[in-house]
Amino acid sequence: MATKKKATSGMSREYEALRFRQRGAAGPVLVLFVAPVKEILGFATVGALSPSTRGPQREQKEARVQAIAKFLAANKSNTIPTAVILAFEKGRAKFKRSDSQEAGVLSITSGSTAAATIVDGQHRLYGINEADPSLEVAVVALLDADELERAFQFLVINNKASKVPATHTKALLAEMKDTPLALRLKSARLAFDVEGINDVDLVNSERDSPFYKTIDWTTTPKASRMVQATAIELSLDYLAGLGVSEYEDRDIRRSVFLVMWKTIRTHWKSLWKKDSRLVSKVGIFCLTRFIADRITSWADSDDLDIQVTDLEQIEEQTRKIIQHMNPGFWTTPWAEKAQGGFDTNQGRDRVLQAITQLFRNGKRDIPWYTDIEIIDRSTAKT
Repeated sequence: MATKKKATSGMSREYEALRFRQRGAAGPVLVLFVAPVKEILGFATVGALSPSTRGPQREQKEARVQAIAKFLAANKSNTIPTAVILAFEKGRAKFKRSDSQEAGVLSITSGSTAAATIVDGQHRLYGINEADPSLEVAVVALLDADELERAFQFLVINNKASKVPATHTKALLAEMKDTPLALRLKSARLAFDVEGINDVDLVNSERDSPFYKTIDWTTTPKASRMVQATAIELSLDYLAGLGVSEYEDRDIRRSVFLVMWKTIRTHWKSLWKKDSRLVSKVGIFCLTRFIADRITSWADSDDLDIQVTDLEQIEEQTRKIIQHMNPGFWTTPWAEKAQGGFDTNQGRDRVLQAITQLFRNGKRDIPWYTDIEIIDRSTAKT
Protein backbone atom coordinates (compact mmCIF):
# COMPACT_ATOMS: atom_id res chain seq x y z
CA MET A 1 0.00 0.00 0.00
CA ALA A 2 1.32 3.44 -0.93
CA THR A 3 1.23 5.61 2.16
CA LYS A 4 1.46 9.36 2.31
CA LYS A 5 4.86 10.46 3.55
CA LYS A 6 5.49 13.67 5.41
CA ALA A 7 8.03 15.90 3.78
CA THR A 8 11.40 15.41 5.44
CA SER A 9 13.59 18.17 6.76
CA GLY A 10 16.70 17.03 4.90
CA MET A 11 19.20 19.05 2.90
CA SER A 12 18.20 21.97 0.73
CA ARG A 13 17.84 21.18 -2.96
CA GLU A 14 18.58 23.01 -6.18
CA TYR A 15 17.17 22.46 -9.67
CA GLU A 16 17.71 24.08 -13.02
CA ALA A 17 14.50 25.93 -13.81
CA LEU A 18 12.67 28.37 -16.01
CA ARG A 19 10.74 31.30 -14.57
CA PHE A 20 7.82 33.19 -16.08
CA ARG A 21 4.68 35.19 -15.27
CA GLN A 22 1.68 34.15 -17.31
CA ARG A 23 -0.28 37.31 -16.49
CA GLY A 24 2.60 39.72 -16.05
CA ALA A 25 2.92 41.56 -12.77
CA ALA A 26 -0.69 40.73 -11.83
CA GLY A 27 -0.21 36.98 -11.52
CA PRO A 28 1.96 34.69 -9.40
CA VAL A 29 5.56 33.85 -10.30
CA LEU A 30 5.75 30.40 -11.91
CA VAL A 31 8.76 28.13 -12.30
CA LEU A 32 9.19 24.97 -14.37
CA PHE A 33 11.64 22.23 -13.38
CA VAL A 34 12.17 18.45 -13.37
CA ALA A 35 12.84 16.28 -10.31
CA PRO A 36 12.65 12.63 -9.16
CA VAL A 37 9.40 11.85 -7.33
CA LYS A 38 11.24 10.69 -4.20
CA GLU A 39 12.83 14.14 -3.90
CA ILE A 40 9.54 15.95 -4.50
CA LEU A 41 7.87 13.89 -1.77
CA GLY A 42 10.75 14.92 0.46
CA PHE A 43 9.85 18.61 0.37
CA ALA A 44 6.17 18.64 -0.71
CA THR A 45 3.05 17.29 0.95
CA VAL A 46 -0.74 17.27 0.60
CA GLY A 47 -1.23 17.66 4.35
CA ALA A 48 -1.88 21.39 4.39
CA LEU A 49 -4.78 20.95 2.02
CA SER A 50 -6.26 17.67 3.21
CA PRO A 51 -9.94 17.28 4.20
CA SER A 52 -8.89 16.59 7.78
CA THR A 53 -7.60 20.16 8.10
CA ARG A 54 -8.95 23.18 6.26
CA GLY A 55 -8.34 22.77 2.55
CA PRO A 56 -9.94 21.24 -0.53
CA GLN A 57 -7.23 18.76 -1.63
CA ARG A 58 -8.50 15.25 -2.37
CA GLU A 59 -7.97 12.32 -0.05
CA GLN A 60 -5.53 9.78 -1.40
CA LYS A 61 -7.33 6.98 -3.23
CA GLU A 62 -5.25 3.82 -2.98
CA ALA A 63 -6.96 2.24 -5.98
CA ARG A 64 -5.93 5.16 -8.17
CA VAL A 65 -2.35 5.04 -6.87
CA GLN A 66 -2.14 1.32 -7.69
CA ALA A 67 -3.67 1.87 -11.14
CA ILE A 68 -0.91 4.38 -11.96
CA ALA A 69 1.80 2.06 -10.65
CA LYS A 70 0.45 -0.82 -12.74
CA PHE A 71 0.24 1.42 -15.80
CA LEU A 72 3.95 2.17 -15.53
CA ALA A 73 4.86 -1.44 -14.83
CA ALA A 74 2.91 -2.72 -17.83
CA ASN A 75 5.30 -1.32 -20.43
CA LYS A 76 8.69 0.38 -20.12
CA SER A 77 7.65 2.94 -22.72
CA ASN A 78 4.57 4.06 -20.75
CA THR A 79 5.10 7.60 -19.48
CA ILE A 80 3.10 10.28 -17.68
CA PRO A 81 4.16 13.61 -19.21
CA THR A 82 1.58 15.74 -17.38
CA ALA A 83 3.17 18.22 -14.99
CA VAL A 84 2.57 18.14 -11.25
CA ILE A 85 1.57 21.47 -9.74
CA LEU A 86 3.15 22.63 -6.47
CA ALA A 87 2.77 25.78 -4.41
CA PHE A 88 5.75 26.89 -2.31
CA GLU A 89 5.27 28.57 1.03
CA LYS A 90 6.52 32.13 1.29
CA GLY A 91 10.31 32.23 1.51
CA ARG A 92 10.82 28.47 1.07
CA ALA A 93 11.95 28.57 -2.58
CA LYS A 94 13.94 31.20 -4.42
CA PHE A 95 14.80 31.53 -8.10
CA LYS A 96 18.21 32.91 -9.06
CA ARG A 97 18.58 34.00 -12.65
CA SER A 98 21.62 32.85 -14.62
CA ASP A 99 22.96 34.37 -17.83
CA SER A 100 19.64 33.83 -19.58
CA GLN A 101 16.85 36.21 -18.61
CA GLU A 102 14.39 33.52 -17.45
CA ALA A 103 16.62 30.46 -16.96
CA GLY A 104 18.32 29.86 -13.64
CA VAL A 105 18.40 27.82 -10.47
CA LEU A 106 15.56 27.14 -8.05
CA SER A 107 16.77 26.72 -4.45
CA ILE A 108 14.42 25.01 -1.99
CA THR A 109 14.97 25.61 1.72
CA SER A 110 14.52 22.67 4.04
CA GLY A 111 12.80 22.95 7.40
CA SER A 112 10.67 21.20 9.99
CA THR A 113 7.58 21.61 7.80
CA ALA A 114 6.99 20.99 4.10
CA ALA A 115 8.30 23.65 1.76
CA ALA A 116 5.45 23.11 -0.72
CA THR A 117 1.97 21.69 -1.00
CA ILE A 118 0.79 19.51 -3.87
CA VAL A 119 -2.01 21.39 -5.61
CA ASP A 120 -2.54 18.86 -8.37
CA GLY A 121 -1.01 15.45 -9.09
CA GLN A 122 -0.81 13.73 -5.72
CA HIS A 123 -1.96 10.38 -7.14
CA ARG A 124 0.53 10.63 -9.98
CA LEU A 125 3.34 11.26 -7.50
CA TYR A 126 2.44 8.39 -5.18
CA GLY A 127 1.71 6.03 -8.08
CA ILE A 128 5.02 6.80 -9.78
CA ASN A 129 6.79 6.54 -6.44
CA GLU A 130 5.27 3.08 -5.98
CA ALA A 131 6.56 2.02 -9.40
CA ASP A 132 10.01 3.65 -9.28
CA PRO A 133 10.93 6.48 -6.87
CA SER A 134 13.78 7.57 -9.12
CA LEU A 135 11.53 8.45 -12.07
CA GLU A 136 11.48 12.15 -12.89
CA VAL A 137 8.38 14.26 -13.42
CA ALA A 138 7.79 17.73 -14.75
CA VAL A 139 6.77 20.33 -12.17
CA VAL A 140 5.06 23.68 -12.49
CA ALA A 141 5.34 25.57 -9.21
CA LEU A 142 3.97 28.79 -7.76
CA LEU A 143 6.42 30.76 -5.64
CA ASP A 144 5.42 32.45 -2.37
CA ALA A 145 1.82 31.19 -2.65
CA ASP A 146 -0.49 31.90 0.29
CA GLU A 147 -3.36 29.66 1.40
CA LEU A 148 -5.93 31.54 -0.67
CA GLU A 149 -3.88 31.17 -3.88
CA ARG A 150 -3.35 27.44 -3.28
CA ALA A 151 -7.04 26.81 -2.70
CA PHE A 152 -7.98 28.93 -5.73
CA GLN A 153 -5.63 27.03 -8.03
CA PHE A 154 -6.90 23.68 -6.78
CA LEU A 155 -10.54 24.59 -7.39
CA VAL A 156 -9.88 26.05 -10.83
CA ILE A 157 -7.78 23.09 -12.01
CA ASN A 158 -10.19 20.43 -10.81
CA ASN A 159 -13.38 22.14 -11.93
CA LYS A 160 -12.14 23.09 -15.38
CA ALA A 161 -10.85 19.61 -16.21
CA SER A 162 -13.02 17.66 -18.67
CA LYS A 163 -12.84 14.27 -20.29
CA VAL A 164 -12.52 13.77 -24.02
CA PRO A 165 -15.99 12.97 -25.47
CA ALA A 166 -16.57 9.23 -26.03
CA THR A 167 -17.25 9.86 -29.71
CA HIS A 168 -13.72 11.26 -30.11
CA THR A 169 -12.04 8.31 -28.41
CA LYS A 170 -14.07 5.82 -30.43
CA ALA A 171 -13.19 7.60 -33.66
CA LEU A 172 -9.48 7.59 -32.83
CA LEU A 173 -9.53 3.92 -31.80
CA ALA A 174 -11.41 2.97 -34.97
CA GLU A 175 -8.92 4.88 -37.08
CA MET A 176 -6.01 3.01 -35.44
CA LYS A 177 -7.75 -0.36 -35.31
CA ASP A 178 -4.99 -2.26 -37.11
CA THR A 179 -2.12 -0.76 -35.13
CA PRO A 180 -0.52 -1.94 -31.82
CA LEU A 181 -2.46 0.80 -29.98
CA ALA A 182 -5.18 -1.52 -28.63
CA LEU A 183 -2.63 -4.02 -27.29
CA ARG A 184 -0.69 -1.29 -25.54
CA LEU A 185 -3.84 0.21 -24.00
CA LYS A 186 -4.90 -3.24 -22.84
CA SER A 187 -1.51 -4.01 -21.27
CA ALA A 188 -1.69 -0.65 -19.50
CA ARG A 189 -5.11 -1.64 -18.08
CA LEU A 190 -6.91 1.25 -19.78
CA ALA A 191 -10.51 0.43 -20.67
CA PHE A 192 -12.71 2.02 -23.32
CA ASP A 193 -16.17 1.08 -24.56
CA VAL A 194 -14.67 -0.53 -27.62
CA GLU A 195 -14.37 -4.23 -28.48
CA GLY A 196 -11.04 -5.64 -27.37
CA ILE A 197 -10.23 -3.11 -24.63
CA ASN A 198 -13.37 -2.80 -22.53
CA ASP A 199 -13.67 -3.72 -18.85
CA VAL A 200 -14.58 -7.36 -19.48
CA ASP A 201 -11.48 -7.74 -21.67
CA LEU A 202 -9.29 -6.43 -18.87
CA VAL A 203 -10.94 -8.53 -16.15
CA ASN A 204 -10.46 -11.59 -18.35
CA SER A 205 -6.88 -10.86 -19.42
CA GLU A 206 -5.19 -9.52 -16.26
CA ARG A 207 -3.08 -12.32 -14.80
CA ASP A 208 -3.88 -11.29 -11.22
CA SER A 209 -7.63 -11.25 -11.91
CA PRO A 210 -9.66 -14.00 -10.17
CA PHE A 211 -11.51 -14.35 -13.49
CA TYR A 212 -8.35 -14.69 -15.61
CA LYS A 213 -9.27 -16.52 -18.83
CA THR A 214 -12.53 -17.91 -17.37
CA ILE A 215 -15.03 -15.49 -18.92
CA ASP A 216 -17.16 -16.67 -21.84
CA TRP A 217 -15.31 -14.40 -24.26
CA THR A 218 -13.79 -14.76 -27.69
CA THR A 219 -10.24 -14.74 -26.29
CA THR A 220 -10.93 -17.50 -23.74
CA PRO A 221 -10.37 -21.17 -24.62
CA LYS A 222 -13.77 -22.89 -24.82
CA ALA A 223 -12.86 -25.45 -22.17
CA SER A 224 -12.10 -22.68 -19.64
CA ARG A 225 -15.25 -20.61 -20.10
CA MET A 226 -17.39 -20.61 -16.95
CA VAL A 227 -18.33 -16.98 -16.21
CA GLN A 228 -20.83 -14.97 -18.23
CA ALA A 229 -19.55 -11.63 -19.47
CA THR A 230 -22.82 -9.98 -18.46
CA ALA A 231 -22.14 -10.95 -14.83
CA ILE A 232 -19.05 -8.72 -14.89
CA GLU A 233 -20.79 -5.91 -16.79
CA LEU A 234 -23.81 -5.85 -14.47
CA SER A 235 -21.62 -5.88 -11.36
CA LEU A 236 -19.42 -3.00 -12.56
CA ASP A 237 -22.50 -1.05 -13.64
CA TYR A 238 -23.97 -1.54 -10.17
CA LEU A 239 -20.82 -0.14 -8.54
CA ALA A 240 -20.95 2.82 -10.92
CA GLY A 241 -24.56 3.54 -9.92
CA LEU A 242 -24.03 3.49 -6.16
CA GLY A 243 -23.66 7.27 -5.98
CA VAL A 244 -20.06 6.98 -4.77
CA SER A 245 -18.14 9.65 -6.66
CA GLU A 246 -14.89 7.65 -6.55
CA TYR A 247 -16.57 4.77 -8.40
CA GLU A 248 -17.21 7.00 -11.41
CA ASP A 249 -13.60 6.22 -12.28
CA ARG A 250 -13.76 2.90 -14.14
CA ASP A 251 -10.22 1.91 -13.10
CA ILE A 252 -11.10 2.36 -9.44
CA ARG A 253 -14.37 0.45 -9.56
CA ARG A 254 -12.76 -2.37 -11.55
CA SER A 255 -9.96 -2.59 -8.97
CA VAL A 256 -12.48 -2.67 -6.10
CA PHE A 257 -14.51 -5.38 -7.86
CA LEU A 258 -11.43 -7.52 -8.48
CA VAL A 259 -10.22 -7.24 -4.88
CA MET A 260 -13.65 -8.32 -3.63
CA TRP A 261 -13.61 -11.39 -5.85
CA LYS A 262 -9.98 -12.28 -5.20
CA THR A 263 -10.93 -12.46 -1.53
CA ILE A 264 -14.03 -14.52 -2.28
CA ARG A 265 -12.09 -16.95 -4.44
CA THR A 266 -9.41 -17.39 -1.76
CA HIS A 267 -12.06 -18.07 0.90
CA TRP A 268 -14.21 -20.42 -1.22
CA LYS A 269 -11.72 -22.21 -3.48
CA SER A 270 -13.87 -25.34 -3.71
CA LEU A 271 -16.72 -23.32 -5.25
CA TRP A 272 -14.56 -21.87 -8.03
CA LYS A 273 -15.55 -24.26 -10.80
CA LYS A 274 -17.79 -24.61 -13.80
CA ASP A 275 -21.55 -24.68 -13.13
CA SER A 276 -21.05 -23.41 -9.56
CA ARG A 277 -23.85 -21.11 -8.44
CA LEU A 278 -21.26 -18.81 -6.90
CA VAL A 279 -19.78 -17.92 -10.29
CA SER A 280 -23.09 -17.87 -12.11
CA LYS A 281 -24.39 -14.56 -13.43
CA VAL A 282 -26.87 -14.31 -10.57
CA GLY A 283 -24.33 -15.36 -7.96
CA ILE A 284 -21.66 -12.87 -9.02
CA PHE A 285 -24.05 -9.95 -9.39
CA CYS A 286 -26.01 -10.52 -6.17
CA LEU A 287 -22.97 -11.16 -3.98
CA THR A 288 -21.18 -8.12 -5.45
CA ARG A 289 -24.25 -6.02 -4.74
CA PHE A 290 -24.57 -7.26 -1.16
CA ILE A 291 -20.90 -6.71 -0.31
CA ALA A 292 -20.75 -3.31 -2.04
CA ASP A 293 -23.90 -2.13 -0.23
CA ARG A 294 -22.46 -3.21 3.11
CA ILE A 295 -19.06 -1.62 2.63
CA THR A 296 -20.37 1.70 1.28
CA SER A 297 -22.95 1.83 4.09
CA TRP A 298 -20.24 1.26 6.70
CA ALA A 299 -18.05 3.88 4.99
CA ASP A 300 -20.86 6.43 5.48
CA SER A 301 -20.82 5.82 9.24
CA ASP A 302 -19.04 8.39 11.39
CA ASP A 303 -18.11 5.60 13.80
CA LEU A 304 -16.12 3.55 11.26
CA ASP A 305 -12.94 4.59 9.48
CA ILE A 306 -13.49 2.86 6.12
CA GLN A 307 -12.38 4.30 2.79
CA VAL A 308 -14.22 3.01 -0.29
CA THR A 309 -11.06 3.13 -2.42
CA ASP A 310 -8.61 1.61 0.06
CA LEU A 311 -8.04 -1.82 -1.47
CA GLU A 312 -6.65 -3.31 1.75
CA GLN A 313 -9.80 -2.24 3.59
CA ILE A 314 -11.99 -3.59 0.77
CA GLU A 315 -10.22 -6.94 1.13
CA GLU A 316 -10.55 -6.94 4.92
CA GLN A 317 -14.25 -6.00 4.92
CA THR A 318 -15.08 -8.53 2.19
CA ARG A 319 -13.38 -11.25 4.22
CA LYS A 320 -15.30 -10.25 7.36
CA ILE A 321 -18.59 -10.40 5.47
CA ILE A 322 -18.15 -13.80 3.80
CA GLN A 323 -16.77 -15.38 6.98
CA HIS A 324 -20.34 -15.21 8.28
CA MET A 325 -21.68 -17.05 5.22
CA ASN A 326 -21.92 -20.83 5.04
CA PRO A 327 -20.75 -22.06 1.61
CA GLY A 328 -23.51 -24.67 1.73
CA PHE A 329 -25.83 -21.98 0.42
CA TRP A 330 -24.16 -22.23 -2.98
CA THR A 331 -24.21 -26.04 -3.20
CA THR A 332 -27.67 -26.76 -1.80
CA PRO A 333 -30.41 -27.01 -4.49
CA TRP A 334 -32.44 -23.83 -4.95
CA ALA A 335 -36.21 -23.90 -5.39
CA GLU A 336 -36.55 -21.96 -8.65
CA LYS A 337 -40.20 -20.98 -8.37
CA ALA A 338 -39.94 -17.54 -9.95
CA GLN A 339 -41.01 -17.36 -13.57
CA GLY A 340 -37.87 -17.39 -15.68
CA GLY A 341 -35.74 -18.69 -12.81
CA PHE A 342 -33.52 -16.33 -10.84
CA ASP A 343 -32.03 -14.38 -13.73
CA THR A 344 -34.79 -11.76 -13.66
CA ASN A 345 -35.21 -8.61 -11.60
CA GLN A 346 -37.61 -10.44 -9.29
CA GLY A 347 -35.39 -13.51 -9.12
CA ARG A 348 -32.23 -11.49 -8.34
CA ASP A 349 -34.11 -9.67 -5.57
CA ARG A 350 -35.01 -13.05 -4.04
CA VAL A 351 -31.39 -14.18 -4.16
CA LEU A 352 -30.23 -10.91 -2.59
CA GLN A 353 -32.75 -11.38 0.23
CA ALA A 354 -31.44 -14.91 0.73
CA ILE A 355 -27.81 -13.72 0.88
CA THR A 356 -28.81 -11.06 3.39
CA GLN A 357 -30.50 -13.69 5.57
CA LEU A 358 -27.49 -16.01 5.18
CA PHE A 359 -25.23 -13.27 6.54
CA ARG A 360 -27.57 -12.56 9.46
CA ASN A 361 -27.81 -16.24 10.35
CA GLY A 362 -24.05 -16.51 10.44
CA LYS A 363 -23.72 -13.49 12.72
CA ARG A 364 -26.33 -14.96 15.05
CA ASP A 365 -24.68 -18.39 14.98
CA ILE A 366 -27.91 -20.18 14.05
CA PRO A 367 -28.40 -22.78 11.25
CA TRP A 368 -27.41 -21.05 8.03
CA TYR A 369 -30.58 -22.06 6.16
CA THR A 370 -32.97 -20.51 8.73
CA ASP A 371 -35.66 -18.38 6.99
CA ILE A 372 -34.00 -18.70 3.59
CA GLU A 373 -36.90 -19.26 1.23
CA ILE A 374 -35.14 -20.11 -2.01
CA ILE A 375 -33.30 -23.26 -0.90
CA ASP A 376 -34.53 -26.84 -0.57
CA ARG A 377 -34.22 -27.15 3.21
CA SER A 378 -34.69 -30.92 3.16
CA THR A 379 -31.27 -31.22 1.53
CA ALA A 380 -29.53 -28.48 3.53
CA LYS A 381 -26.60 -29.54 5.67
CA THR A 382 -25.10 -27.73 8.60
